Amino acid sequence: MTNYVKLAKPICLMIPRQKKHVSMIFYKKTLISVGTNSFKTHPKAKEIGYRYDEMHSELDAFTKIPKEYKDKRLILVNVRMNKYKELRMSKPCDLCLLWCKEIFHKIYYTSDDGIMKL
Repeated sequence: MTNYVKLAKPICLMIPRQKKHVSMIFYKKTLISVGTNSFKTHPKAKEIGYRYDEMHSELDAFTKIPKEYKDKRLILVNVRMNKYKELRMSKPCDLCLLWCKEIFHKIYYTSDDGIMKL
């Protein structure tokens, strides 16, 4: 899991927001999609009920999955860092969890203490 955090770190630090979330989707050990949280809106965000219709990193990553992976056993890894490069809680919100649990075989996320698994 440490390798996943190393992979996400430069992406996190480029996000121009205070809360820097990165979601990575893997099939087996292959990275197939990366998403970040943004102020950008998306019709699916409105449908899910996100506040302000902003794009959550999980949804951003999911919308970028190549079609051939849609029905595979996928793994979601969420990473969040603050501006000091410290890990923070990145557990998917309640709205994301509803659809993520249906799609992903495993879900990992960072916390202040390291990596957690749902």
